[in-house]
Amino acid sequence: MFFVVVIFLVPAFFLSQIKANEQDVGGVDIDNRKIFTEMINENMLMKHIPGILAYSVEFSQMKVRSQGELDILKRIKQMDAVKEAIPKGNEKRGPPQVKPICLLMAHMYSALEPSDYANEGISADLEKILRTVPLFFDIMLSQIMMLAQFYKMGRSPKKITARNIMTLIQFSQNLMQGGWVNKDPYA
Repeated sequence: MFFVVVIFLVPAFFLSQIKANEQDVGGVDIDNRKIFTEMINENMLMKHIPGILAYSVEFSQMKVRSQGELDILKRIKQMDAVKEAIPKGNEKRGPPQVKPICLLMAHMYSALEPSDYANEGISADLEKILRTVPLFFDIMLSQIMMLAQFYKMGRSPKKITARNIMTLIQFSQNLMQGGWVNKDPYA
């Protein structure tokens, strides 16, 4: 019995503790790298990035907490730009969590009214999104650069180029400036 505990149970306990504490840049879940890598492709446009972010572990757990929150999100979801940013679910991933997409796009289009910020759920989740997204951009940028390098070496079927990097940087710039005013950063 002693040998079973020493040989199997003690190492299993330590391994589970190590796995439980694995975190990526800034304390976000390490599985986000795998999720983002699978979703990044050569056709990535700015309108696809909120959908990719919505599949992250942290954002996929965001839930609607009240009827007031649901009403605000329904109003935001009616915007054409938001409808365009919501990806279709696929058999592998299923539909994305729509709340982070709505809040990101509403922030970028200045569609949130002062009364919307009074809703605790909306303001708390928007703050979480705005604090977490730069960490996700860092992860996505490193994964895009890795995929581009793999493509150059012939080890990846995804044709990832500098265009993908520019798309991510442009989206990041638009988000941090709080607007989607110009589609061309040089205009």
